[in-house]
Amino acid sequence: MAQEVVSSALLMIATIIAAVALINAVFPSIYSMSGSITTMTNSVNDRMKCDIKFVYETADQGNNLTAWVKNTGKTQIFVTPFNSTDIFYGETGTVMKRAILNGTSAPRWTYTIENDNGNERWDPGETLRIDIQSDTPFTTGKDYRVRMVLYNGVFCEDYFTV
Repeated sequence: MAQEVVSSALLMIATIIAAVALINAVFPSIYSMSGSITTMTNSVNDRMKCDIKFVYETADQGNNLTAWVKNTGKTQIFVTPFNSTDIFYGETGTVMKRAILNGTSAPRWTYTIENDNGNERWDPGETLRIDIQSDTPFTTGKDYRVRMVLYNGVFCEDYFTV
């Protein structure tokens, strides 16, 4: 009878040690996986609340294109990540060109928040004026398109005729 108690105690201790070893092996994986899910959820949440729309575009007979884009989403867009924002433009049916923010030579683009409330953020309902200087002139009667891609992958595109 004493032998049964000792062997049961040894089996119980072995079971507890095996359970602790299993928890120590599995817990870090579950913890890192939950961090990845949280990061992805925040990223998707940011994209779902963000939306932009082109309002109007105009080009002169030279190399200048001006476009107005409205923040129609539910979140502020900070101007700091505009360095990661892309502007593409070009004649419909051709390869689009990428303009560089505050570039030293064309193609380049600059921006102004038209109705900014002074907080240096592109708030919902505010309009962003984009001035693009092309390396080639815009031709009257031709169809063009312009695309803005934000740092988080949200984009809008519009077609216009000069």
